[in-house]
Amino acid sequence: MGPSGTFPAMEFERLQELYNRCNPDEPLSPGDERNVDIDVRGVRGAHWTNKLARQIELSRTPVCQLFTGLRGTGKSTEIQRLEARLSDPKRRNLLTVLIDADDVLDLTVEIDISDVLALVLQHTERAVLAAEGGDATDALTDGPLGRLWAWLSRTDVEIGKITASVDMGAKPGSAGAKAGIELNLKTNPTVRHRVREIVARHLSTFVRFVHDELRELDWRARKLGRSGIAILFDSLEKLRGTSLTWKPVLESAERIFSTGAPYLQLPVHVLYTVPPALARRMVEPPVAFLPMIKVRDIEGRLHPEGVEVITELVKRRIDDDALREIFGESALRDRLRAIALWSGGYPREIVRLLQTLLELETFPVDRETLERELRRAGNGYRSIVYDSGAIPWLAKVNRTKQLITSNEQEREAADHLLQNNVILRYLNDDEWVDLHPSVAGMQELAGPCPDATYAAAEKGA
Repeated sequence: MGPSGTFPAMEFERLQELYNRCNPDEPLSPGDERNVDIDVRGVRGAHWTNKLARQIELSRTPVCQLFTGLRGTGKSTEIQRLEARLSDPKRRNLLTVLIDADDVLDLTVEIDISDVLALVLQHTERAVLAAEGGDATDALTDGPLGRLWAWLSRTDVEIGKITASVDMGAKPGSAGAKAGIELNLKTNPTVRHRVREIVARHLSTFVRFVHDELRELDWRARKLGRSGIAILFDSLEKLRGTSLTWKPVLESAERIFSTGAPYLQLPVHVLYTVPPALARRMVEPPVAFLPMIKVRDIEGRLHPEGVEVITELVKRRIDDDALREIFGESALRDRLRAIALWSGGYPREIVRLLQTLLELETFPVDRETLERELRRAGNGYRSIVYDSGAIPWLAKVNRTKQLITSNEQEREAADHLLQNNVILRYLNDDEWVDLHPSVAGMQELAGPCPDATYAAAEKGA
């Protein structure tokens, strides 16, 4: 018995375990038992690990790829699968370097080319040192990162003084100062700003330096028997700023991945994730967009394979016995179908809703309770639509299933609604977009009755 004095019929420890198995913010490794290989069922239009890998595997010259998708659609899992495939000695046998932007960048502020390339160099050197059996801390002294620091310090002596003062009195040029720049590119805006100023004044020299060092690292990897290096820079798609800064943060990402793309093409293979809104802005290099699970086709007809995949996804989180207790045995199939259709095939949304339902006091969850929770979960999306000021344009998207903008206001609305999961993308024979089902039925958008999704699910439509 807990603080409230009562628990549902399900044992508390069991309920707690299931609740934490449904954490929507927890990324899953490819080997996690909760993971579902979605693409074997053909509900996202391609086998995405294969799609990303083949270009690198076939090309004799370095490849630069851009990859995106909404948070919680499985990008990080696909990238980890890609890493395993590319490093497999029986396949491409590349030395892979996985960088998580969440760990090394402040994703709420504008990004710069210097941030990306400095981190690429740092983590690639560490990976090569580890493969050689060396100590990764050596990267701060004699290797490429040390030479990068020396170049920055020669170009602007003040940066050494700034970093040393942050690093508790370390002398400029010392290992402590070098460690300071490594850490403070994320945590200290003064250092980050100074580095950006130096690089902006000497961009061609900086890029040439990074490329030369990467070629040397690639040669060292090949001496170890590898066929080269592949860098996978994950989590950059999370660059979204705050409610006040999302637009300049997105524009900074567009600057470096569009106009700055030539500088980000490296002498080794590289894949960057980018914010979803950039996919529609950029033609070259093209952006691969991880779509939703298709639960309906472009005409709105039920796609049973997608519903089956989502049912399997749910059962990997919550066992059959618990599901029967939560939803009732006779209604289980219909409840799961309703959840699948309401989600629009968005995996993170499904897991988030499961966790919300597990917070309820009483099981089984009847139809009225589920309808109430679906409405509540959709309120946030509807608020975003009302605040967008773009309802007439969004109604056109709802009708045409195409994301076409004709002025700056519509373009900003498209960026904002993509970033906030209101507009979802699908891929099969054709590519199309749709609105999240919780808003697609709004009267202002000339959609069907808001209850139609649940009613159709109950009838097996």
